[in-house]
Amino acid sequence: MSDPAWRTLIRWVVVHPRLPELLLLGTGARTLPETDLPGRVWTAEGEAATAALRERTGIDAVMLRSLDQREDEAARLRQVTLLAEPRGEAAPPAGADWVGGDRLAGIDLDERDRQVAVRVLDGLTGDPAPGPAVDGLQPWARRGWFGDAERWMAGAMAELGRAASGPAAQVRVWELSCVLRGPSAAGDVYLKAAIDSPLFGDECAVTGALAARFPGRVPTPLAVDGRRRWLLLDDVGREIGWDAPVEVREDVIRAFARIQVEAAPQAGALLDAGCLDRRPAWLAAEARRWLPDIEATGRLPTIDQATWLSAEEMAELRAAVPRLTELCAELAADPLPTTLVHGDLHLDNVAVAAGGAADGAPGGYVFFDWTDASVGHPFLDLVTFVWDDGDELRRPVVDAYLAEWAAVAPPDRLRRAWRTVEAVGSLHHAISYRSIVEHLPPPVERHMAASTAFWLRRTLAALRRDAGARDA
Repeated sequence: MSDPAWRTLIRWVVVHPRLPELLLLGTGARTLPETDLPGRVWTAEGEAATAALRERTGIDAVMLRSLDQREDEAARLRQVTLLAEPRGEAAPPAGADWVGGDRLAGIDLDERDRQVAVRVLDGLTGDPAPGPAVDGLQPWARRGWFGDAERWMAGAMAELGRAASGPAAQVRVWELSCVLRGPSAAGDVYLKAAIDSPLFGDECAVTGALAARFPGRVPTPLAVDGRRRWLLLDDVGREIGWDAPVEVREDVIRAFARIQVEAAPQAGALLDAGCLDRRPAWLAAEARRWLPDIEATGRLPTIDQATWLSAEEMAELRAAVPRLTELCAELAADPLPTTLVHGDLHLDNVAVAAGGAADGAPGGYVFFDWTDASVGHPFLDLVTFVWDDGDELRRPVVDAYLAEWAAVAPPDRLRRAWRTVEAVGSLHHAISYRSIVEHLPPPVERHMAASTAFWLRRTLAALRRDAGARDA
């Protein structure tokens, strides 16, 4: 994301690829490198950020993780501290050098820079070998991981007869995943590494199973390393994107509904393939377990306190547990079958299929990013697909989706199911976000930190509409 009224100031902590040292600039008073980018930059998509660091220092680096992030709305200033590692051995630029903890105490360094430098150096060891997540940190946040991943990707590409034609690039690095792009003469390939989180399935296995069932509509893995959760995919094509016109939105949601209709008889096989069981009974049990102690979630260090629920909202959620349980029971008794649920269906997770329609319908689309894949009520995915749409966009998209289920239930029954899912579906997504942030170390990306409360408020809004409709 970028907003021209904003600036993004990045402070870099560049660590030596092998030694417990970091880069300091200057010969008298020292500083950590800084870069200044126009706009409100989401640094998880780090190619522009690392390019600015390369221009500032001459060092070609890869980003490891965010150490701190804050925003000043009044000043339109986003400040981020990023940890980075050179790609291979790197000589420091003129007027800079690598500094370890033994020298740091005698160096003239701004106190704010000193604090982060000490914290980083305390966490470094002489052994850069990447291992499993420790203290919540993911493997790609550690020195040496990028080199291992790039070598694995190059080897897999060579076996496919698509030798790498240049170095890999980082496409995205954040709490949930790391994505690398590898160029070849036959087109780019992408390596995705995802977190191991309780409500994330095995994306490598699930993507392969779905691609076998829905060829051309789910990307086929080129190579996998299940132990490290590494998934190599071909370029899936142009993402649809959030700004697609309503006609495209209708076309996409119809195509996805057809996948769900086809998948319904295979629900048991999808569970066996690695999709999680998130059917209505599971959702009701989660509501009974979680909401009576909702205050505990608000105390998590990875929850955004500024946007967390009020005492009145938490009390309203506690009181709503019986009604949410009833709504889940209604869905369980619904004629609509449980089926494949994407879990994060939006237009940035859909691409235009190469060669036209993949399923014989108008428009062909590839659906990707299956970390949240589950078996549940089909309408759960409609909740995320239209969450940000006004009535002018929302109504025709919902109508298009429901029309694909006309053979299963009459229109009034479909509408009633959709009204029910608007409440319990928002709860479904609140549970997903709470599970994610509960198992991440701070700092957490601001949108992620605020999303649990966002979806709980949508749950409350839908419950109020439900109560009003019953009273009318």
